[in-house]
Amino acid sequence: DVSIVAAADKFPEPREAFARDFEGEVYEDASDLCKSPNIDFVYIATPHQFHKEHVIMAAEQGKHIIVEKPMALTLGDCDAMIDAVDRTGVKLIIGHTHSYDPAIRTMRDVIASGELGNLGMINTWNYTNFLYRPRRPEELDTSLGGGILFNQVPHQVDSVRLLGGGKVKSVRSATGIWDASRPTEGSHITFLEFEDGAAASLVYSGYDHFDSDELNGWVGEGGQARPPGQHGRNRRSLQEVKSQEEETALRTSAYAYKGLGNQGNNTADQHQPRFGVMVVSCEGGDMRPTADG
Repeated sequence: DVSIVAAADKFPEPREAFARDFEGEVYEDASDLCKSPNIDFVYIATPHQFHKEHVIMAAEQGKHIIVEKPMALTLGDCDAMIDAVDRTGVKLIIGHTHSYDPAIRTMRDVIASGELGNLGMINTWNYTNFLYRPRRPEELDTSLGGGILFNQVPHQVDSVRLLGGGKVKSVRSATGIWDASRPTEGSHITFLEFEDGAAASLVYSGYDHFDSDELNGWVGEGGQARPPGQHGRNRRSLQEVKSQEEETALRTSAYAYKGLGNQGNNTADQHQPRFGVMVVSCEGGDMRPTADG
């Protein structure tokens, strides 16, 4: 069994909501949380540029760690994190999620069984409003982990590599920065080739012109039912924002923890999670995740 016993956040409102919901310890500083003797492992979902610092800090306090993707911003930072957990003897897991989606796991089982013959290709694409959701400044700066390459493409790579079941031998990719006011990568098209000859194409656009949830019956990434025709709304809303400070405040308001009763989930309309549209092609047939299987 796992019990949620503590949380750290720089803002008071999320701390108050957590204390109310879980009757747990709350901290303004993550270092104080890591020192608590009541904690066995921590989940780190801080901005990407702090992952290295916070993982090492938790490891040195003897805490096992789940850290959100991306693991870090450089290979050197990743090596330092690995050295820290090896030195202290704790476990470190990078928090990829979509390779655990039921449909992805089922398709991998079918591929591995040989029921449909050898895997030939995987095509996956996702069109969202990612770049036009309210952002902090660093989320629009690639050097600090901004844009889709650090935040969205890992979901595609994670799922495709699991389905491919082997090592990738070649990568070709083109990325795009198409809006000078959001100066970080918002699109990519990538071609992967596996050692066994299978191939994959990955496409993502976060420019809020088209919403690929339309091709999934208006079911969103987390499996939630969505109203149709929402593409472009975020882009238009941002035109009314007057400053970066206002946008940062909007982001905090939209995504900060507000309490268990304010998460906006309607279980009656809940479907299976998925990440965009995917078609997996084997010698004997094609497969794709759907809203319910």
